[in-house]
Amino acid sequence: ASVWRIDMTNIALTRRSAGHIEACCSSGSSPGASCCTHHRVDLDHHRAQVIEISYEVHGPSDAPALVVLGGISAGRHLVPTPDDASPGWWPGVVEPGGALDPTRHRLIGVDYLAGPSSSFRPTGPVTTHDQARAVAAVLDTLGTQSVTFVGASYGGMVALAFAELFADRVAGLVLVCAAHRTHPMATAWRSIQRSVVQLGDKSGAPAEGLALARQLAMTTYRSTDEFEKRFDHRPNTEGVARFPVQHYLEARGETFVGGFDSASFLSLSTSIDLHGVEPRLIESRTTLVSFDTDALVPPWLVEELAQGTSGACRHITVPSAFGHDGFLKEPERVSSVLRSVTEIQEALR
Repeated sequence: ASVWRIDMTNIALTRRSAGHIEACCSSGSSPGASCCTHHRVDLDHHRAQVIEISYEVHGPSDAPALVVLGGISAGRHLVPTPDDASPGWWPGVVEPGGALDPTRHRLIGVDYLAGPSSSFRPTGPVTTHDQARAVAAVLDTLGTQSVTFVGASYGGMVALAFAELFADRVAGLVLVCAAHRTHPMATAWRSIQRSVVQLGDKSGAPAEGLALARQLAMTTYRSTDEFEKRFDHRPNTEGVARFPVQHYLEARGETFVGGFDSASFLSLSTSIDLHGVEPRLIESRTTLVSFDTDALVPPWLVEELAQGTSGACRHITVPSAFGHDGFLKEPERVSSVLRSVTEIQEALR
């Protein structure tokens, strides 16, 4: 049974950012209405910037609002729209009849600052707190005071940063594969990936460098158990040895390069490793989901967050062969947690 009891009434709006928050926002809200407003966003390592932030909004305007954020490869696009018929980044979870149902829930997706779809190209680091301020600007534009965050991977980090800055705007948190800080080994892996990308840029082969970095990243997203079961250890060609796992990694690298660029990768990868929040400042009711084979965000690190929060918190560890990518590859298990939260939200309406 869920421990969630979300009070959707009498929620005060407070702002705890470094200063005045403004942003240039454009929406791709279903069924296709759009708008553009202009604000400024105060950033941790930059002067205040006028920034365009793209977002999507789906669902009834009077339904409880859910901000849905994913990994660095995810963006605002949650479900097909008249302007973009492609699937959203979280199929099996965000879909009509799904745990996050755009016909019953008010779903908000936001593009990350410095991401591949962002016009903002920073000269310095972008933090998860910067991303949180951008989300706050979107919510201000929508006139939304209080939301529940559903954040996976990097999106969970951004949700935690938002909860630290804007505690009174958070009705609840559901975080999958995310914690309050990074694991030093995970930072080591990402630092090598960034070095590979930088070497590719310096060598005049940015796409090749980015593809190699993504291949290395895939070995950290998945588990050794999955690779053992999925790939034959013997080469599948004669002559120069070529292994089944190589073909898989190369394909993932090529696909990633088609939708990403090296500047965005370097910004968002660094942002992950700069991430840090104080667990005691997380006051909202929180559900944390970890996967037992996740090497990037291991369950013990998620439990460290759970033990340190000020609000009611439960931590669920799910067995999975998919490692960190369990949030993408285990939609039924993730959905079972999300349904328990959204059903209580609807009961409180």
